[in-house]
Amino acid sequence: MPFEVTYYLRSLAWRLHLDPAEKDEIIQELEAHLADKAAELEIQGVDRETAMARAVEEMGAPNIVAQGMYEVHSPGVWRDVLLSTIPHFLLASLFALHLWSHYFLVSLLLIAIAFVTWRNWRAGSPSKWSYSWMGYSLAAPALSWLLSLITLGYGAWTLVTTGQLPFNVVLFFLLIGYVPFSMWIMANVIFKMVKRDWLLASLTALPFPFLTSWVLFLNWQGGLWSEHAERMQDSDTARAFIFVAMAVTTAVFLKVGPRLLRIGLLTVSTSILVIITAASLPVSLNALAVVLMIVASLAFILSPAMLESKIERRQLEAEGLGELSDS
Repeated sequence: MPFEVTYYLRSLAWRLHLDPAEKDEIIQELEAHLADKAAELEIQGVDRETAMARAVEEMGAPNIVAQGMYEVHSPGVWRDVLLSTIPHFLLASLFALHLWSHYFLVSLLLIAIAFVTWRNWRAGSPSKWSYSWMGYSLAAPALSWLLSLITLGYGAWTLVTTGQLPFNVVLFFLLIGYVPFSMWIMANVIFKMVKRDWLLASLTALPFPFLTSWVLFLNWQGGLWSEHAERMQDSDTARAFIFVAMAVTTAVFLKVGPRLLRIGLLTVSTSILVIITAASLPVSLNALAVVLMIVASLAFILSPAMLESKIERRQLEAEGLGELSDS
């Protein structure tokens, strides 16, 4: 295949952000169209090399073509849209019915979500609806990693200041081993999601800021089993509304085509939900604190974009086509 065509199709493929099978089909169609166009030009007397170059030029800039293809093929069918909202509505129900303190029930729910996610992802080409399920499947190891890190920090500080650990030494070393292990698992999953589309990875991350803020505040109040845990139920209605709003956000995200609309939707929804979260907490937060919460949440939600850029550049450099990332 001529270098011009390889260059063009690789550049376009990196910008397509669609299901691998769907992407391959589109690339094959475009390759066939380029070959047909070049053949027409050759019949008119143009030499082959010039014909291929003109065919590529007439096709249009790869980013424009990819954008058009994405807008046509990326919107999900209603089945994907409805399935993607289920985990959000399940979490909303837990808060609306004050069931989040029934830890056995919550554990069963998380196991069921993780099982459904695993069944869908093990095939290698997950459905669009499964990304919201993956968000809750990763929530348990992510939050346990965060709490483990906090516990380790507290233990290390106590050891330095008092000369002894506040808990068992075996537990301390188990936590030291668990933190990098859980990070490794999450990093591998996130890497696979970002290679498909960083926006889908951002959709997966949507519940994290709100689950994290709730768990951290609950931990600050004394933990899940403290006497203050019941007081957190005062904000359950607001929490339920937040997860319902995330379900609506996810549904709209999967139905709209343009990427800028999807980015804007995640940005606006996250900002509004952070404000609602801050208002629902039984503490007084000033405007600066709320702004910082919004900035941190948006930085987290949109961070897969930077990771995708690094992955793309490394892949293209490995293939000897590093200049494509700048075209």
